[in-house]
Amino acid sequence: MNKRKGIRISKRITAVCASAAIVAAMSIGAYATDIGGIQKKVNIWLHGEQTEAVVDIKQSEDMTEYELKYTDESGEEKEIHGGGVVIDGFGGQRALTEEELMEHIGSGQPTLEHGDDGSVWVYYKDYKENITDKLNENGCGECEIEFDDAIIYVNIDPNGDETISTTPKN
Repeated sequence: MNKRKGIRISKRITAVCASAAIVAAMSIGAYATDIGGIQKKVNIWLHGEQTEAVVDIKQSEDMTEYELKYTDESGEEKEIHGGGVVIDGFGGQRALTEEELMEHIGSGQPTLEHGDDGSVWVYYKDYKENITDKLNENGCGECEIEFDDAIIYVNIDPNGDETISTTPKN
């Protein structure tokens, strides 16, 4: 007589195990989706120094947004939020791609900081300049700062709105 050796598993148990595996896989996918975006470690220029940060990118049809998290020199966790769109010459608009956003974040964009003493500082890559003397007594005005690779334009209006832009040099 020919005997079979091994474990015999019923079709019902196989179906239950397969269903459990599918539910587990779907819950892992739902958890990953809930995290929300693409996270990457990057080195960025902050306050004139290279700083390691984690960037979380969230893309939608209309806009691409980012959140940068880093630890400052005093050990405090800080966040920077931003995002943007591309507007073409005809007024059409689309969300930034991840590559465009990462290029912007990594390019050492200039930033403004207001000191507790009323001073106003511009930071650009490893450079910082106090521009307080270039503004009026209310801290408003325009100024232009020239670098080897770019010209930075700063405008602070009486409402407190700040514009800072960069024009690359050729």
